[in-house]
Amino acid sequence: MSANVDAAGVHVTAEDARNAAEAARETVWERPSFAKGLYLGDFDLSLIHPHPQSTPEDTQRGEVFLRTVEEYARTIDAAVIERDAKIPDEYLAGLAKLGVFGMKIPQEYGGLGLNLTYYGRALAILGSVHPAFGALVSAHQSIGVPEPVKVFGTPE
Repeated sequence: MSANVDAAGVHVTAEDARNAAEAARETVWERPSFAKGLYLGDFDLSLIHPHPQSTPEDTQRGEVFLRTVEEYARTIDAAVIERDAKIPDEYLAGLAKLGVFGMKIPQEYGGLGLNLTYYGRALAILGSVHPAFGALVSAHQSIGVPEPVKVFGTPE
């Protein structure tokens, strides 16, 4: 399938994609914003506190995942990434096998369903090996497909 043909076989131009993205933007923001409030002098702590608590099961899954990521991170040679100016395919395959690229994707859709605390801690572990991992993993789960679909998508 060509990059500019959608799943239904319809030709889609870059301008069509931009127009669809612009049409999908919210024109009115109805939810409160902690950061916006700070700029306007309104410190509404109730928007961020208390921090959501994980279930014991979620905590156990997250801790097991972090131990696995730490073990894998010890096998990565950052000098190889620096020397070759790229992350080797075997490192990417290892991350994929661990589920790193699906940390924030809900379990019912095949992801790990981890909360932001475990996502952030995993990024810190991987970023401590080489900063390229932080950029790679966070970009694909924050501004890539998973987060917008999770926040704005429908079950279908």
